[in-house]
Amino acid sequence: MKEKAPQTERNLLQVRLSDNEKRNIKMMAAGQGLTLREATVAAFTAWAEKLRAQAAAAKSAKAAGQK
Repeated sequence: MKEKAPQTERNLLQVRLSDNEKRNIKMMAAGQGLTLREATVAAFTAWAEKLRAQAAAAKSAKAAGQK
């Protein structure tokens, strides 16, 4: 059974999507056994991790170029 998320302050996020985009996102979420909310949070988390990795790689490349 899934654990319930802790009760926290909730904020509304609105995004304009076509019906097809929304349907595709909902199908991907359902395919992973996630709610639309859970899939949205996971997507933003993955995006943030990717951005951090890119920043770290750029910093390393810059440091290697300065040696």
